[in-house]
Amino acid sequence: MTKSLPPKSLVLYADDDADDRELIRDAFEEYASIVELRMFDRGTDLLHFLHQITPLQPAPCLIILDINMPGLDGKQTLRRIRSMDNFAEVPVVLFTTSTLPTEAAFAQTHNAGFVTKPLHGNQIRFILHQLIDNCTDEIKEKFRRHREN
Repeated sequence: MTKSLPPKSLVLYADDDADDRELIRDAFEEYASIVELRMFDRGTDLLHFLHQITPLQPAPCLIILDINMPGLDGKQTLRRIRSMDNFAEVPVVLFTTSTLPTEAAFAQTHNAGFVTKPLHGNQIRFILHQLIDNCTDEIKEKFRRHREN
């Protein structure tokens, strides 16, 4: 009998900045065996992807949104995600260069995390842990076990 591998956890990330997408891709690379990272350069593309997920498929374990995207920005995208029954409780983090208290308050009002983008690439490991801290305990434990191996 063959042992099947557990499905990878799905993380979605929307950001129009290619450098920031590369930074997150590099950060999650260490977890490639347990995480599938899907990236989008617009909030509308991420929402379109969510609409394609059937109720029988696992929901993302984390959605990361840049606030300042052209068209549908991260805050508008977050509002739409929270209005979708299947994804209303999925952990979402607004990932931004902003340090404005009003932006953090918006995130809190919409049951989302708020993480400021790093100024230097060497801060990404710390930032990754901040992002993962917004996940469910089950997902955090999965990441912890992977780090120990």
